[in-house]
Amino acid sequence: MSDAVSVEEPQSEVAENAATGDVVIYSSAGVRRVAPASLVQEYNFRQPGFLSPRDANQYNSHHQKYAQNLAARLATFLRVELTCEASSVRCETLPFRSFCDAVAQPTHLSVFQFEGLEGAGVLEVRPKTSIALANRLLGGQGVLAGEGERSPTEIEVALLDELVIMILKEWIDSFGASKNHAPRILAHETGCRFLQIAADDCPFFVFKGEFKFGELSEVLQLSVPFSMVEHLAGRSPATAPNPVAEVRQKPLHWRSPYASIEVPITAEWQVRMISLGEAAALAVGDLVQLPQELIDQTRIRVSDGDEFFGTIGVEEGRLAVHLNDRIQKE
Repeated sequence: MSDAVSVEEPQSEVAENAATGDVVIYSSAGVRRVAPASLVQEYNFRQPGFLSPRDANQYNSHHQKYAQNLAARLATFLRVELTCEASSVRCETLPFRSFCDAVAQPTHLSVFQFEGLEGAGVLEVRPKTSIALANRLLGGQGVLAGEGERSPTEIEVALLDELVIMILKEWIDSFGASKNHAPRILAHETGCRFLQIAADDCPFFVFKGEFKFGELSEVLQLSVPFSMVEHLAGRSPATAPNPVAEVRQKPLHWRSPYASIEVPITAEWQVRMISLGEAAALAVGDLVQLPQELIDQTRIRVSDGDEFFGTIGVEEGRLAVHLNDRIQKE
């Protein structure tokens, strides 16, 4: 068999390729050539999930609309000017470990899940932006006058969670799936070092958008398993990534800083329905008759929720309400 082809490369050629940093590759037609090692990338055929140029354009277009809608909603909620240019939006897929390595530390990360969907995601809001948003929620101007580099406090994190849920709801709603997949926050981290929500080679979809808020202009990042995006987009790949184990939510613990957060408490009665004509005829000095049984049907509201039924009366010369029963919520 003098014309048989050996599958082993000559040792001298292997040594030469190693010295120059080149590798030997073969095309689909079996043509052999030498190429720089920098052109060769690992690919896990059991976990495909890297976007083609066509898919990348579609996801970019989708998330440009999401970013604009989110900026408008946050601006309305915070009553400030907040924008995101469509040109700043970027979507990509990369292994989970590569995403973690690219995140600058320290930062502020919110780990989350959507009900009914496998896997957990990460939302990054940079510390400066987190503190400025919390300042605005507390009634400030959303500026960082005299603030040095620091991480958000526990109270600021608790306040920011409301905006995090809003960001996640807007994202899931962009796929028309908000009714079935409510978001919930699992944990907070200052870096990716201890994140164990996926295997290192698990493909993750990453959305980046530069949001301008006051004098700040920083990038917001949202990262989820690529399989989640495929599911939401209605795609059914022939070979789906291995599901990521569900991350258990950390038990809630009362934290002493929460005790200083003030919430309103209100006592009210639901009297009766009246016509628009009667309402228009009401004037100062009129008497509105109240049924006697309303005394035992006083509703106590804590923050924005009805919590208790009570009886109103006088205790030691002061008006008071005795809490009789907790209101059962559906």
